[in-house]
Amino acid sequence: MTAIDTAERKAILRAILFFAIAAILLVLLVTTFGRAADSLKGVWTGLMLGAAINLTPLARWLKANSPVARLLDDESAREHRRMAMTAGFWATIASAIGLAFVTLDSDRIGAFDAVRVIATAAMAATLIAFATLELRAGR
Repeated sequence: MTAIDTAERKAILRAILFFAIAAILLVLLVTTFGRAADSLKGVWTGLMLGAAINLTPLARWLKANSPVARLLDDESAREHRRMAMTAGFWATIASAIGLAFVTLDSDRIGAFDAVRVIATAAMAATLIAFATLELRAGR
């Protein structure tokens, strides 16, 4: 199997993983909103940290001479990452404004839940956008 075949397979697996992480983050947010146990807060926090690390070109940094790592972090992947981060930024702005309107009259949402809503919206939008762009490029 050539480096190109390996990189294509890893890119598809990474995209599927990103879709799954985004879905799990959304399910965790919805099911634990307002009444999250400490263990589930830890799962959410760990998953967010892992997703953030996976969005970086970590393989390229750790294995600078690997041809597969170079193929997974080429100029199109960097552009997809940039576009996905832009989508995450706009999801952050939209969710923060939405929460501002929801909590305008009262404090119905706690600070940690507000942070979770905003961060989950940003991360889910970023992961979904990046995975979609990578799958389209692989066709």
